[in-house]
Amino acid sequence: MKNKVLAVILGLVVVFSLTACGSGSPDQSGKEDSGKQDLAEIVTDEAAGTVTISAQVNGMFFDQSTMHYIVNKDGGQGDNCMLAAYCDSQDFYDALESVGGKPWNTTSDKIADGEFTDGQKVDITLTWDGQDEPVEMVDTVKADKGAFDVDMRFSGNKDNNAECGSGCIACLNSCWAGITSNAAYGFGAIDGGSPKVFLNDSVMPEDGTVVQITFTLK
Repeated sequence: MKNKVLAVILGLVVVFSLTACGSGSPDQSGKEDSGKQDLAEIVTDEAAGTVTISAQVNGMFFDQSTMHYIVNKDGGQGDNCMLAAYCDSQDFYDALESVGGKPWNTTSDKIADGEFTDGQKVDITLTWDGQDEPVEMVDTVKADKGAFDVDMRFSGNKDNNAECGSGCIACLNSCWAGITSNAAYGFGAIDGGSPKVFLNDSVMPEDGTVVQITFTLK
């Protein structure tokens, strides 16, 4: 009998301990802490006119050229971009509008090879663990010949972006599907090799590094 009573008491102690501890460790505020950052979160600041997202460096493009700078990782071009973003490209468009952005193309019109996009100017900077001082987009890429020019615009193209399913957030030349695109070069320029553009391995962190990217409306 004594053994049975002891077993019951020990069982109650175990159950009480599990209930008190829960499945995770609460932080000092008493909230459950999963230990994981929500990388898909889009952080907006209307007063500053900024939108910040997270993305992962794709080291393939340290030595391969692409026009795709930032693309949603689950989009059609998610494996063919320099920076694979965790957020949805459509949500990113909405975020830019929410902080006061005015897109250039609000229709389903497309541009042809050699044509240029326009729209509100956007500055892009990056930070990552160990790099607290923002790095300008222009310094994160390099061309095969000469300097690479950056003139990023909120070109818009939400309907086209949804239709093609590319997930494009920032393109390195003018583009009819990218939410932002580089008006310094016509559509098709980089895929056509004029110029070829790569991630700058002397500036950017290694493959797989998570970076934070801030878009500032001008």
